[in-house]
Parts: sequence; structure tokens; C-alpha cells
Amino acid sequence: MKVFRLLAVVFVIWGVASSCEKNKDIQFVRVAGISMDELGMSKSIVRMTLAYYNPNNYRLQLKDANFDLFFDDTQVGHSLQDTTISIPARDTFYFPVKLEVNMANVFKNALTAFANKEVTIKATGNCKVGRAGIFLPFPIKCETRQALNFF
Repeated sequence: MKVFRLLAVVFVIWGVASSCEKNKDIQFVRVAGISMDELGMSKSIVRMTLAYYNPNNYRLQLKDANFDLFFDDTQVGHSLQDTTISIPARDTFYFPVKLEVNMANVFKNALTAFANKEVTIKATGNCKVGRAGIFLPFPIKCETRQALNFF
């Protein structure tokens, strides 16, 4: 009986210690794809697939993503995602994003973008990441250079 109690105490302490382990930050990998849903003069809808890597030894969930998109430091769009995405342990996962793009701001930077043949795409905002029903705020910060291959 004493052995059973000792094992129970050891497992409880181990469980509490392991559940308090700090999450490692999810790492932005790349923009895996971009496609145009709707093209308008004032507003367009763009779909992007962002690749991230989860370095943790356990699965996570991501929900309530809210972020702004910038092309060369000019805000061009906003996204609000209310779906929950399962994140596998120690693996790359893909985050589908639907953006509302303000075309007036895109047109402002069009001449510079054509001259440079590359644009810096940056997303900043917040989401919630967690497991076992406990979600904590997590900043969205990713930046990449994208070649403009129109011709």
C-alpha cells in the first residue's frame, strides 16, 4: 500500500511539473502559397497559406488569429480567423489565411514594387495557442521577401 501511495505522489508531481513546461515559440517557415479569390478596385480577397513549425514535443491548437498584412511597411490588409487549427508535435503545419486587401494602399506601392521586383511581406497581430483547453495569447510576427514574377 505504501508503494502505491509513493508511486501516486511521484506521478502527480511529475504530471504537475510537465504541465507547467513553457511552450517553445512556433516558428514561421515561409509563405507556401498565394492566390486571388476576388479582385476589386477598392477591396480584394487574397488567400495565403503560411507554413509554421512546432518545435514542441506535444500537439497544440491555434485559434482566434487577428493580424494586419504589410507590403513594404504599408498596411494593405487585415485578417480575422475564428477557426481552430490543430498543430502537430515537432512538425510543420499550414495555416490557411483569408485576407481583405485595401487596393488603394497596394496601388500606392505598386510603382516601387515593380521597380524592385521584390516586396517585403510582413504580418503582425495576435492569436491564441494552447492545449488541454488552456489558451494563451501568442504574437504573430512573420516577414519574408517575395519575388514578383508577373512576366
